[in-house]
Amino acid sequence: MSDEIIDHGRRAFFKESFSYFGNAVSEIVKNKVETITKNSPGSSSNSKVRKYIRPPGAVREEEFIALCTKCDECIKVCPHESIRKLNKDFDIADGTPIIIPEETPCYLCDDYACIKVCKDGALVEVKDVEEVAMGQAIINEDNCMAYGAQFCEQCVRNCPVPGAIYLEDNKPVVIKEKCVGCGICENVCKAVNQPIAIRVSPVQ
Repeated sequence: MSDEIIDHGRRAFFKESFSYFGNAVSEIVKNKVETITKNSPGSSSNSKVRKYIRPPGAVREEEFIALCTKCDECIKVCPHESIRKLNKDFDIADGTPIIIPEETPCYLCDDYACIKVCKDGALVEVKDVEEVAMGQAIINEDNCMAYGAQFCEQCVRNCPVPGAIYLEDNKPVVIKEKCVGCGICENVCKAVNQPIAIRVSPVQ
């Protein structure tokens, strides 16, 4: 038997093996999601809708709920203490990691330590900041000073993602395609604008 035939056979074997294990893992996650959502009160549809800002790299909400073991490792390694444990009784997400931008936003660390320590697959690697998708900043023009009589550009000046927020006629405008939902704009708005004029809504 030629080396070429043997090599081809090996590749076919490994390809089939990886495909099998990949499908097996997917099936396990699917079954876990179905089990959790079935047994949790009032969670038939809530598990699919993201109600909270998750750390960078979070997978889809229903998968996140199924995969996250609530080990708190991502909470422990966050240098800014941006990640905290959700404390909400009777919620399927109780005990999972969340970010509350108004209090402490995500500062988009270069090494994404939170992702690196996640061994459960709830947080997956992101190659650059543009791939982060935690939420979407939304401006309430009625509350924003810049849309009134007073000039303000704090959200624009502090945004870590180039072009995500810019000024148009001295008024801040969010570019949805570029906003990653870190919440820094919401956090700085709190210091200069009351009530807060910009809020981050979880990505769906």
